[in-house]
Amino acid sequence: MAGKEGDRPNSAFPRERLNKDLQKLVDKQDDWVESFYEGEGPDTTETSMRYAAYANRLRTIMLSAHRYVAYTSDIGESFRPVAHPYLVRSAYAVSWAYVLGDVGHEGWKAYKRNQRLLHPHPETGSDEKPKEPMGMVDAQTPQQPVHVPAIEDYRAVMAQRAVFQSLASMGFPALTIHSIVKYSGKALKTAANPTIRTWAPIGLGLAVVPALPYIFDEPVEEAVEWTFYQAFRAIGGENAVGKRHSTGRKEALQAEAKIAREKKDL
Repeated sequence: MAGKEGDRPNSAFPRERLNKDLQKLVDKQDDWVESFYEGEGPDTTETSMRYAAYANRLRTIMLSAHRYVAYTSDIGESFRPVAHPYLVRSAYAVSWAYVLGDVGHEGWKAYKRNQRLLHPHPETGSDEKPKEPMGMVDAQTPQQPVHVPAIEDYRAVMAQRAVFQSLASMGFPALTIHSIVKYSGKALKTAANPTIRTWAPIGLGLAVVPALPYIFDEPVEEAVEWTFYQAFRAIGGENAVGKRHSTGRKEALQAEAKIAREKKDL
C-alpha cells in the first residue's frame, strides 16, 4: 500500500498567483495588522468604522463617521423621557467601552514609540542616531541612553487621552443633549399634541449628534493638550516636555507616520 501511495501523483492544488484585486485585499489586511501591532495606526477619531451603533436610528447617523459612536450615551440621553432606565445605562456602557478602547489604543501606540526609542532596531546601524519623532526626544549619541520626555511616556499619553475622551465624548455632549431635551420639553409642554410634546425634544436631541465632534473635539483636544504641557513643564521643567510644542501633537504624529510609511515603501 505504501508503494502504491508513493506512486500517486500529487493531488494538492497547484499554487497560483492571486489576481491583482485579491492580492491588494490581502496586502491591505496585512498592512493594517502590522501598523496596529507596531503602534502606527491612525487616530480613532480620524477613521470611519463605528456607525453600526446607530443602525436602528436615523439614516444620516448610521452613515456618519465612526467618531459618533462615542455619543451613543447622548442618544440614550435623548430617549430618557420615554426609554427604560436600562436602555439609557446600556447606551452609556457602549460609550464608555469605546472610551476605554480608545485610551488603550493610544497607550499602545505610545508604548511602541517609547520602545522603538529606548531599544532601537539593529537595522538602524551603529553609526546612526535613533530617530527623533516630531522633535520630542533628545537623542544624544548612540552610546548614551535615549531620553523619552515624561509627557511622551505611554502612561502620560493614556492619562491625557482619558481626560480628552471624558470631556469631549461624555461630559460636554451629555450636558448639551440633556439641556436641549430638557428645555425644549419645557418649551413644548403646553403643546396640544402629546406626540409633539414627547418626540419633538427627542428629535432635537438626536439632530445635534452629528455636530458634536465639530463642536467639541478640536477645542477640547487643544485645551487638554495645552494644560498637560503646562503642568508637565511646571513640575518637571523643560526636561519633562523635551522639544515638543504645547499643541499640535496629533498632526506631528500623523506627519511622522506618513514619513515612516513612505520609507517603508521604498
